[in-house]
Amino acid sequence: MARKDKLFKKSIYRYPLTPPSDGNRLEDNPTQTVDYVMFERNRIVYDDTNQKAYYGLNTSSNDVKRKANRSRVYIAMPKGIATSYTPTYRQVDLGVAGMALAAGMGSTEAEGIAETLQAAAQAALPEFQLGALAQLAQGGAQALGLAGQVDANTLLQLTKGKVFNPYTEQMFSNVQFRTHAFNFKMFARNEDESIEIAHIIKYLKQGALPSYGEDDEGKQSKRFFEVPDKFDIKFVRMDPSGRMKSVSEDLHFKIHTSVCTGVDVNYTPDGQYNAVKNSTLGVGSDTPLQVPAVTVNCKFTETKFVTQSEIKEGF
Repeated sequence: MARKDKLFKKSIYRYPLTPPSDGNRLEDNPTQTVDYVMFERNRIVYDDTNQKAYYGLNTSSNDVKRKANRSRVYIAMPKGIATSYTPTYRQVDLGVAGMALAAGMGSTEAEGIAETLQAAAQAALPEFQLGALAQLAQGGAQALGLAGQVDANTLLQLTKGKVFNPYTEQMFSNVQFRTHAFNFKMFARNEDESIEIAHIIKYLKQGALPSYGEDDEGKQSKRFFEVPDKFDIKFVRMDPSGRMKSVSEDLHFKIHTSVCTGVDVNYTPDGQYNAVKNSTLGVGSDTPLQVPAVTVNCKFTETKFVTQSEIKEGF
């Protein structure tokens, strides 16, 4: 269903509109290029007639159709650009029996399996014996109402000055989705730039939030939410006129299609409220900001995992 949204009547929103330096000669205009973060919203195209469709984004074989928003946003680089990679591991104590079994799991012959089990049992025998003694002592103490905690390692440490090796291993579990946060401070130098900043803020806020969906008859219903938009994020380089300079549009590192998990807008970034005189008030599509500066903090989470192959591609 087409959206009648007068807010996004132009295709590009950019801050700043012009670079901080201006001039025709090199000495007058040291700003040769400007790096931006580009945000482009898109929506998954759901096919209600295909009951077997799967619209998850984290499968290599699933080609989900998406419709791009007709507008894009370019904001000059924030102070902090960072990314992180977080594989998750869990600590597992195999014990001597588990270690012996794992070491012999390569054998598929019955004789080899029997030898593996025999070796594991023999390796575990000392710990088993001390464990049985400890349980006997613990059970006797409890039966007599006596205090005390005894286990195999306690007995071994008190008698031999050592403990059993737990054969602890770090076992890989999964990898976390990368998250990215961007904190922009935007200062309006004129009314046109003030309007541009207002458009950028609304573009980000709208993409982060859901809309009411439709019922089975195609009528809008508050019973359903349509999921918010996804965001494609890129680092790009432009010349002062706004023409793209970077060839691959992926400076620093690439970012998978992401969901916006928060937009924070601070209209008093310097700790004190200051209003400006504007010719337009209200909430119209071309309404400028009523303050000279704002900070916008956006948080995004990728919808796909990053693996070794993606690192080779620049993620």
